[in-house]
Amino acid sequence: MSNDLLKKLQNSQAKIKKKLKNKLNPNSAFGTLTDEEIAMVLAMRAKNLRLSQNKKQSDFAKEAQLSSPTTYSNYEQKGTISMINFIKVMRTFGRLEELEKLLLQTTKEKIDKLEKIEKQRVK
Repeated sequence: MSNDLLKKLQNSQAKIKKKLKNKLNPNSAFGTLTDEEIAMVLAMRAKNLRLSQNKKQSDFAKEAQLSSPTTYSNYEQKGTISMINFIKVMRTFGRLEELEKLLLQTTKEKIDKLEKIEKQRVK
């Protein structure tokens, strides 16, 4: 692939990502979004929260003990971050309890499990 063609492709991808970011808002419901859009919404929410705390990206990244300020900057811009760094971000925001609730057994699942056990006893 020639350099010109590669640059055009990269520019096109950047424009698509910018359009995607512009159509989203921090209150978007996840059920209607793609995985990439959900990641961007979370990044937008993190940015809004950081700004509400009057913190610079570099200061926040240092407080979160990220390897570099660029790690957090890229997260806000692109919506991508490693799970470990996401946990660091959530910890720094004081929002670990929100992560704690993820993937726990739901009330419905607990009831279904108990009903299944009860049915096995009746047989």
